[in-house]
Amino acid sequence: MHNQLDRLIWRRHRRLFLALGALALFANVVMVIIALSSRQTAGTHQLVGASIHHWATYKGDYFTAYSYWLIFVYWLAGLLLMNQDLKDNFNQFLFTSGFSRQRVYWTKLRQSLVVLLGISIVTIAVQYSLYWLMKPHGVSFTLAWPGLLTSWISGLAVATGLFAICWFAALIIGQTGALIVTVTGFTLSLMSVGAISQPILTNRPFSLSGSQLTWLVIGVWLIAAIILFVWGAVLYQHLSLEHNGEYLMVPRLKRPVYLVFVIYVTGIFSWGDTNWMADVVTFLITVIFGYAWLWRPRIGERLHQWRARHDG
Repeated sequence: MHNQLDRLIWRRHRRLFLALGALALFANVVMVIIALSSRQTAGTHQLVGASIHHWATYKGDYFTAYSYWLIFVYWLAGLLLMNQDLKDNFNQFLFTSGFSRQRVYWTKLRQSLVVLLGISIVTIAVQYSLYWLMKPHGVSFTLAWPGLLTSWISGLAVATGLFAICWFAALIIGQTGALIVTVTGFTLSLMSVGAISQPILTNRPFSLSGSQLTWLVIGVWLIAAIILFVWGAVLYQHLSLEHNGEYLMVPRLKRPVYLVFVIYVTGIFSWGDTNWMADVVTFLITVIFGYAWLWRPRIGERLHQWRARHDG
């Protein structure tokens, strides 16, 4: 029974997995070619810097230990897997197939993470092999375990965290366009969170070193991913397809999402700003926009009723 569900989900998602794998391979092959061409222009004799020997994430001018394209593939996979199953009524089919929702959810998640890990391994192997085979004569390509292991763990943690965010968002958001806007906006906002957090954590009273900060970030991403996966399993158990097509498919989440949105967005835009008037304006705009975004069907219905009364 379990193998039957595995095969069913695999047949459903295999084309998407193949497309994601092809994207990762193609993008990294192109990046290797560009990097080697840039090296020839610069005339350097080393593709990898000495910092590869440190227990820190490595990213050099010509070589990145864990490609950002792999992180993007994880992000895209989380966005597409759940959303496509919702829009193509595959969720509805699974719900009526006799399998428990918990088994369906965890089978989907396990299969997705295993395949994505396989894509990462193959892509990294191809990327490193191309560097070794295509490097010009006299150019060194020296690797070391400290930088590689830290980069792989860090890259996988970030990729898994972003996958979890997109996976969870696609589970609760029933509109594809709104889902893309929401996830893209939140992902970009995380850059601001990182820019705000780094000086706080590296200065007093925390005074974290670069290596300590790296491992803290890894831990935060992994904990966030676990929370979202478990929370997603709970919501998936009670997911109602009656709300398919609405922004939030779980209506009881509207108020918590609204509250978090107002606090989060206001905090990001107001951080370090000494102009209280600008902070108030930011807060009011966030309150109005968030309400209009989450309750726009109700607002539209009220406008329609007002126009009907006015015309009458």
